[in-house]
Amino acid sequence: MRRLVAIDAARTLTLNGVDGETFVINMVTSITRLRAKYFTPGVLYVLIFKQTQAGGQTVEQIAEISNGTAIDSRPFAVTVQSYIADIGGVLRAHIPGTWGLQ
Repeated sequence: MRRLVAIDAARTLTLNGVDGETFVINMVTSITRLRAKYFTPGVLYVLIFKQTQAGGQTVEQIAEISNGTAIDSRPFAVTVQSYIADIGGVLRAHIPGTWGLQ
């Protein structure tokens, strides 16, 4: 069973892998610093970014997340991103079938 964590975006937002594996982030503001900590290597984590009716919120480049894509900034848009945690707490987006080839 996957644990879901629902949180509101903040300028600085920390995602804690101890709390859950799926994070639903309500984009009430843009995120300029997103930190990831305590993520277990080999575990799949899902980030779901939900825009409000205003839209226009963004997420800046994140050091702890590799190969991520930009989120949709249109009003009411939902962006789903999947990552596999790697050693050192880094979340990496992998092309299907390439896990373990790096």
